[in-house]
Amino acid sequence: MLSVFVIYPVVVFLITFLFSKYILRKRKKSIGIASDISTLCLYFSVTNLFSFIFLKEIGWHLVILSIIFATIMTYLEWRSIKEIEVIALLRKIWRMLFLVLCCMYAILWLFGVIRYVLTYIS
Repeated sequence: MLSVFVIYPVVVFLITFLFSKYILRKRKKSIGIASDISTLCLYFSVTNLFSFIFLKEIGWHLVILSIIFATIMTYLEWRSIKEIEVIALLRKIWRMLFLVLCCMYAILWLFGVIRYVLTYIS
């Protein structure tokens, strides 16, 4: 069951969204909660998908890139607002990582499907 959630983070997003929408009755807050939970699954999904397609591990590379990304966002936040609210900044970083990981997952998924189809045809 856990492997399904790692392989299909869209399922995690939808289940979490529907559950939180049912409980909270607020669409915007439910999307936020669903994206927060899905980000963790996306980390594992992107690394597994990348290693499946290219036969290389990128787990630690992804963590290091996330730390660099968080450092840059913290610096930019500090430059614009001198007093940083930590919780709000962490939420921004986590949500931006969600968007980046979603894009990476979609690109890798599309690339994997095209590659599989081309190998099947030839």
